[in-house]
Amino acid sequence: MLIPDRWYAVLESREVSKGKPLGVRRLGASLVFWRDHNGQLSVMTDRCPHRSSQLSLGRVVNGCIQCPFHGFEFAGDGTCQLVPANGRAAKIPKILQCEVYPSQEAYGFIWVWYGETREAYPPIPWFVDLEGFDCATIRKAWDVDLTRAVEGLLDVSHLPFVHSRTIGRDQLTLVNGPYTTLEDDILKVWVTNQPDEGLPAVKPSQLPPADSEPTIEFRFPNLWRLRISDRVRAVNVIAPVDEGQCVIYLQSYLKLPLPPVLTRLMARISNVFNRYVLSEDYPVIRSQTPKVADLDIGERYIPADRPIALYLQHRRDLIENANALPRTAQTLL
Repeated sequence: MLIPDRWYAVLESREVSKGKPLGVRRLGASLVFWRDHNGQLSVMTDRCPHRSSQLSLGRVVNGCIQCPFHGFEFAGDGTCQLVPANGRAAKIPKILQCEVYPSQEAYGFIWVWYGETREAYPPIPWFVDLEGFDCATIRKAWDVDLTRAVEGLLDVSHLPFVHSRTIGRDQLTLVNGPYTTLEDDILKVWVTNQPDEGLPAVKPSQLPPADSEPTIEFRFPNLWRLRISDRVRAVNVIAPVDEGQCVIYLQSYLKLPLPPVLTRLMARISNVFNRYVLSEDYPVIRSQTPKVADLDIGERYIPADRPIALYLQHRRDLIENANALPRTAQTLL
């Protein structure tokens, strides 16, 4: 189950070109993404209300998406504009309406609203420390649930074992804390791992408040950021496909004293390494059962798992709170 009433980043903007509909699974539904000749984006259920054919197999004509089966044309708001068999002068039945998803484009991604429609929507969530950086992106489809993918990104104790040949080769097996905060749908983690020298790990409650930028920041529902250094960041957007499936967009952000074209080239090179690191995670996370993470599935936590436990608890709270609201109240929020 996804957290309702949230913006989800689901595709890169560049994946949807003008005049060519794109049909993909996202948010547990078959969706069609398309642009009119002015580049205006629309997102709909990938189904013609007439005979249930896939609109994504059609094309864009007259500023509308045209069904490939009988040529029905639908505007960006989902209203039918033409039924060829009835003639252009005929009145169009109102029942010929496509389901439209509210959408926006920001930060290089397409964002789709998952939940009740509103008159006004909250702002798009994003990270505030990426201004002035150049980036490159790779994507990888995983048959792993969104929840398990997020858990893996918040797991601060697996690096020496899963990534012993790459980012965990320093063997920082002892996890102090980690110091973790959760406020306004933003989970922040300060990582202070060290080699095990015979002393017990410092408990989260014994750590002083952090006075620096967090190592990890997760913004609900599906955005993760790693601060590697002042000049290097990594961002993961985990786009939900179906239960047990997601697409990970991995971005390398660099701020270097080089021309932007060279910085972007370095970011692309960095992504070759990042892709390999991601491949180390995949078989382990894919092996976890059950496929969907939750607090009551029989797993036992240790202090190092505090970020994961906070994520799962807040996720549950958001779902329960949204479901407790009357339908009309959700619409008016």
